[in-house]
Amino acid sequence: MAQPPRFRAGAAMQTASGCVSAYFELESFDRRRGVALYGLRVINRTKGVLVCRTWVLADDGDAMLAHPIFLEVAPLSVGSTIVPVWPSDFDSFHRAIAEVSGEGVHCIVEAAAPPQPKPRRRPYLIAGASVVAGVAAIAMAGALRGAVPKIAAFSVAPQALAGTTVEAEYSTFGAGNLSYLVTAADGHRLAGGPLAAHSGSVFVPIPAGTAPGAYSLRLAMDGPFGSTSETRVVNAIIAKGGASASIADLSVKPMVAKPGETLKVAYSAVGEGGYVRLEGTEGTIWAQQPFSRGGETQLVVPPVADGRELRVVLHVTRGASAAQSAAGILVSSPHAAQAAADTGPAIAGDDDPNDAATVGSDANGTFQVATRAVHSGDAITVKILSPRNGMRIALDDTQSKEVTGTDVGSDSDVVTLRAPAVTAATRYTVVATFTDGFGQESIVAPVTILP
Repeated sequence: MAQPPRFRAGAAMQTASGCVSAYFELESFDRRRGVALYGLRVINRTKGVLVCRTWVLADDGDAMLAHPIFLEVAPLSVGSTIVPVWPSDFDSFHRAIAEVSGEGVHCIVEAAAPPQPKPRRRPYLIAGASVVAGVAAIAMAGALRGAVPKIAAFSVAPQALAGTTVEAEYSTFGAGNLSYLVTAADGHRLAGGPLAAHSGSVFVPIPAGTAPGAYSLRLAMDGPFGSTSETRVVNAIIAKGGASASIADLSVKPMVAKPGETLKVAYSAVGEGGYVRLEGTEGTIWAQQPFSRGGETQLVVPPVADGRELRVVLHVTRGASAAQSAAGILVSSPHAAQAAADTGPAIAGDDDPNDAATVGSDANGTFQVATRAVHSGDAITVKILSPRNGMRIALDDTQSKEVTGTDVGSDSDVVTLRAPAVTAATRYTVVATFTDGFGQESIVAPVTILP
């Protein structure tokens, strides 16, 4: 393993609530495996949470995320991690950057790029060895990628009645120790501990009380190849004169549907009355059925234009209380993928408003897909127009299964997703999920992947 020259850079800043120090350096570079290990250490002496991202800066100045996992540093604590980076994943590698951000905090620390390989004088003598070494490096790099901790899924109802227990489901992979922690709004610990299984459920008791409150559930995984964590918030609802109206879950299948197709709406809610409504983003009501205590309702997609975004709204009432949640869907005609393939990908600098490959018509006020058609392996650029609480941007296939995704920080304005490999033009959807005042909501936008 090559030991590069030590290039440790640091940054420090003072804020109104405390100081922040960050150190970032290239620890080592394994030429045989093609992986560079960067060390990141952040000292947070403020009362807010810090989010740390790592970037690769290309020769032309473009910045690309170096690693999909963010480091989250709790208030008044120290966080450190090792970030593995594969330089071969990038067209050029000028230097690495660590970005630390939070409330009133934003600083950047640079680190050196991995050393460039020296030219080989007699390649014809070592061609066979290079092939063997390359195959071994690919296999070992793949194994190392598989060992990096990652939280694939983490879900819990955004609301719960005080004095009840909620179930949080999770799924992780990689090498590391898994744990969870439940804290109240004032920071004191309610529950927590290690988790033996990499997937399963955690049952969280919500304390009884006379006032509403918010409780944070944090899932963390720490291993030899990095650390990752995600946090979900459960809002406690106080029942007055009996249980109040509440919605624990809402799902719609399919999320991408054709005109005339039947939507299956499933939900778990407490209520005496209400409705399930299919409406446009501008407020037009296309279909409505009464709330069913059985938790299932069917709605028919109206004959609207391809690419039209609609949403299913669940509204329940009980006594004087009410609860509401919504989930977005996308209307797509059978010929949408072929039409996108015929238009081809957008050309940088082309401002023709009539070009079908541009995204002007896909803006939804929350996010915007920069290009409606991209080739396999290319980056799908998503511009964040309106950051939301607990926001996640993902790429879903036609079965509404997540192909790739990333959590979005409160100060992020652009995220990128990698287009999967396809053999024919295929329609996917970019899905933004977040928590609003009533529950979890989803907004979708189409994108076509070309071979």
